[in-house]
Amino acid sequence: MATGEDERTFGFEKFSSHPFFREVNRWLVERAGIRPGHVVVDLGCGPGAVTELILEHVDARAGGVVYAVDPSPSALEVARQRVRSAVVRFLEGTAERLSQLVPAADVVLFCNAIHLVHDKLAVVREAMAVLRPGGVFAFNTTFFEGAYPAETLRFYKLWMLRAVRHLRDRGMDVARGVKATAMRWLSASEYEALLRSAGFAEVATYLQQQQLSRQSLEDISEFSLFIEGALPGVPLREACEALQVGVRQAFAELGLHTVPRNWLQVIARRP
Repeated sequence: MATGEDERTFGFEKFSSHPFFREVNRWLVERAGIRPGHVVVDLGCGPGAVTELILEHVDARAGGVVYAVDPSPSALEVARQRVRSAVVRFLEGTAERLSQLVPAADVVLFCNAIHLVHDKLAVVREAMAVLRPGGVFAFNTTFFEGAYPAETLRFYKLWMLRAVRHLRDRGMDVARGVKATAMRWLSASEYEALLRSAGFAEVATYLQQQQLSRQSLEDISEFSLFIEGALPGVPLREACEALQVGVRQAFAELGLHTVPRNWLQVIARRP
């Protein structure tokens, strides 16, 4: 489990700075129906990349407020330094306790994090509890069943094989086939069923494909939660190094410049 110091060292900021990451999040924010006077929740705000996009649509003069919520104190500190706006209220807390943290909202956005939540139904119900009638819950993820285009499966397998070999060459025992509990992946249809079971009537899902560079995959290899999902049980520093070595070797062996990756975009409306 990552400590506070680990979160600062193995953060998400590098990966979130890539243009494709901003593009998939901007697409979702622009379709969430945010108006200037809305109350918006940026759930799992991390270092504030999505908060910045939300602020393009919210106006304090019209009564707009953004509640940026994250369980990580270190991520919130980065976000506070990055996003300096009187419109934003930063709150430490988890998605499972959202209704205890924020007032009634018009839009809840949960970008690039729902796959990390163990009890996804609890989070969906919390979003329902917070939203006003007609409110929107919108989220996206690239960790879902369907994220890997068929032609990339060889790459991902080789990446992990090379990472494991790197660790074993250094005398580390690696248990393969173990998946971190937090990294439970659902399909688009399973997410839709989950939302409908919680009471959302209008649910739309979309698939978008982005090209990931080698550098972007090296950067995600520095994120603690990704590391723990890819190589559970391995110390963060050693696992990070192995993943970065593995991705470089896989790109070189397969002669790749980029790797396509699917994002799932979901927009649901409360009746």
